[in-house]
Amino acid sequence: MEDVLRAILEAQKKAKKEDHCKTSCEHSIKDLRSGKRKVTKNTIPFILYCGCEPFKGTGVLTYSCCKNKKKKFKTVDSFIFKIKELKGKCAVLELLAFKCDLKYSAVTKPCDGHNVCSPSCQMDGKCVDDLIKTGICINVDLSSFQAVSCLPAVKL
Repeated sequence: MEDVLRAILEAQKKAKKEDHCKTSCEHSIKDLRSGKRKVTKNTIPFILYCGCEPFKGTGVLTYSCCKNKKKKFKTVDSFIFKIKELKGKCAVLELLAFKCDLKYSAVTKPCDGHNVCSPSCQMDGKCVDDLIKTGICINVDLSSFQAVSCLPAVKL
């Protein structure tokens, strides 16, 4: 399979010289390092894959509710991450979410009443400017992942 993919890649390179991916890790890194005086983007969000499935991180926030100001828990599921730190073959990742998905209520209903069920469920139709940091960080073993998909660089 590797030989076939290599042959396809070489044929594509010969057919068209300027065929760059519009969304890729390379493109996002270049966008972040663009050299502009005013920094407008500071984060490259990404999705990780375990085998063929996207990895979903889960964490918990607390918030004060209503008049009684009692603390409540809110579970946050996300397929979108920001790298915070590398420690050997492990990484500290922050879960990213969209403002509308973090509304503090007893019941949230993304994806027809289920938790965030896929990257497309989490992202489709959402405004890029509504992507926010959650403050929830998880430690992961990078050897558990087979692929990474970088999203366009953003300002968080």
